[in-house]
Amino acid sequence: MDNPFERRATEQVRNEEAFLSLVSPEPITTYLRKFGSTGQLYDRLVVVLGTPGSGKTTMAKLFEFPMVSILLRNSSSQAHRALLTALTECGSIANGSPTVLACRLPLESDYREIWELPYSEDFKDALLKAFVQARAILGWFRHLARTGVRPERVKVLTTGGSHAASEAIGGLSGDAVLQKAQEVERAIYRVVGALLPPGQNDLGEDVTQAYRPFDVIDSFSVPFGENSTSLEIRPLAVLDDAHTLHPTQFQNLTRWLIKRELRVSRWVLTRFDVLTPDEAIGALIAGNGEEAELPGVTTAREITRITLQSVGDRREQRSQFRKMAKDMSARYLSQMPEFASRKLVSLETLLVSETEHLTSPKTNELRKQIDASQKRLTVSEERRKKLMGDINKYRPSSRILQEDEKLAMLDIAMHRYAKRIPQGGLFEQGGDPDPKRPLSIDSSVYEAARLRLLHSYGRPYFFGIDDLCDASSENAEQFLRLAAILVESSAVRLIRGKPPALRASEQSALLRERAGDFLRDWNFPHFNHVRALVDFIGKRCLTVSLEPNAWIGAGANAYGLLQEEFDSISNTAPDLLRTLKYAVAYSAIILVPRYECKNRLWCLFELGGIPILHYGLSLKRGGFIEGSLEELLPNARSNS
Repeated sequence: MDNPFERRATEQVRNEEAFLSLVSPEPITTYLRKFGSTGQLYDRLVVVLGTPGSGKTTMAKLFEFPMVSILLRNSSSQAHRALLTALTECGSIANGSPTVLACRLPLESDYREIWELPYSEDFKDALLKAFVQARAILGWFRHLARTGVRPERVKVLTTGGSHAASEAIGGLSGDAVLQKAQEVERAIYRVVGALLPPGQNDLGEDVTQAYRPFDVIDSFSVPFGENSTSLEIRPLAVLDDAHTLHPTQFQNLTRWLIKRELRVSRWVLTRFDVLTPDEAIGALIAGNGEEAELPGVTTAREITRITLQSVGDRREQRSQFRKMAKDMSARYLSQMPEFASRKLVSLETLLVSETEHLTSPKTNELRKQIDASQKRLTVSEERRKKLMGDINKYRPSSRILQEDEKLAMLDIAMHRYAKRIPQGGLFEQGGDPDPKRPLSIDSSVYEAARLRLLHSYGRPYFFGIDDLCDASSENAEQFLRLAAILVESSAVRLIRGKPPALRASEQSALLRERAGDFLRDWNFPHFNHVRALVDFIGKRCLTVSLEPNAWIGAGANAYGLLQEEFDSISNTAPDLLRTLKYAVAYSAIILVPRYECKNRLWCLFELGGIPILHYGLSLKRGGFIEGSLEELLPNARSNS
């Protein structure tokens, strides 16, 4: 059985129509629309930062010219309407015609090898720039050819620079510019791919001569549509996987691409890995389009920085991701005959959202535990009845509480009551004094009770589509990989003639099992240090979350440092900063800067969805344990 959830489907799909059937427009709308509407996506360098699987490549492929052409040809199709709207809002389509000629250049091979050549750094940078520009030209003309536009029908419109610069790129006719790019690309590839690179002085003219098409080209004039109307279109070069370059290469490339004189639109897509720890953390703290506040970290005015990460309005981001994930899962389910033939294309309907309650023997065991707590805390029977009466009035999501939930909430309420009465008050005031502060039965007590039932009795805790989405840390690939095991189990049920919906206990067990596998399979730079840091935070959060009186409410899933202490981390704890960079880069930890609590500002190290599932913590945000840098440092190092 082919399960598209198990693979990075959009990167493996070669057919454009199949690709478009899988892609959701939500990431485009969420991350790019506000920059596209102001033109910031095309008039300066755009740097898109994201964790692996956050959707950088998928978004870039959607902007490529063949994809846009297919969408425009099928503009009447209901299936493509949302994608068309998203691209129009981003400014890549206007009045039913493309405005941007985009091509994506994966930097996974060849480009890094230039750095290993035995030449001076300046010369290697010049080779890289020429290689990128030549392959961008080839990419643009290749995309035009796929839509039926021959090179000789393309005219190059220049920035009005020197005649010599135009001659250096082959002239102003499309076929001549293409031919020159082919010559340059071929010459540089021979150098890069040679077993024994020639000496710098022995290189041919095609390698050493001036070649700067990005300085010359302003736009292309191409025939488009049924009437072959001449269309002026702006070229866009998307440099994907830039983190594979050497760090110095990346910095030099960025310094070149930032030049205001360049008229060619350019995007750089990269992971956080390629940035220095200061830059990576600074990018997250600053958010999209703002300047970083860490010392020495600034976002230049010439750069539009887009971070595919939890920054800004996190509640809105979580809501947007849920919407995107549900749309994406429906598209993927429609590719699976087992579900499509039965019109089961909503993952939400396959995941039962009603919990399963404890069996009678376990409920009786829980009741005995509550009786023991009442006796140990010397809570009167009258007080117990009063607390239970308050619990009976509480309605989570407008439904009636079940017995196991009431008992677990009662245990928490009695422990809170015992904490709020004067010492010795039970004997001095007739055995049933009122608490110093009123006790309220609210969602925090209910959520704490649910968490306790998970760890004490194995009652399912993670289930339903919203929990699946929230455990994905706003990462598309992580969502697909978590959903894959649920979809697989549901498909097996279908094959065996059983109802496809998964019970809450099945979902919770499968998700925690898969999270444990993912965590054990971590294999990225400094992953042992990241694992040690995550383990320390996860175990501390669990211990505090299971305190008898649940003083932290729904539960903790984050470690909090005072913001001023975190701001000094670059100087006081550079090793921790490096570990934190990779933890954030691979969704193990999410940074939440400037979080207001107790009239102070904190920086939270919030665990990602995978550790939360593994340790069995709350998915609700905001609960954190207070700590210090001194306490954190010894636990941020691997013992292996």
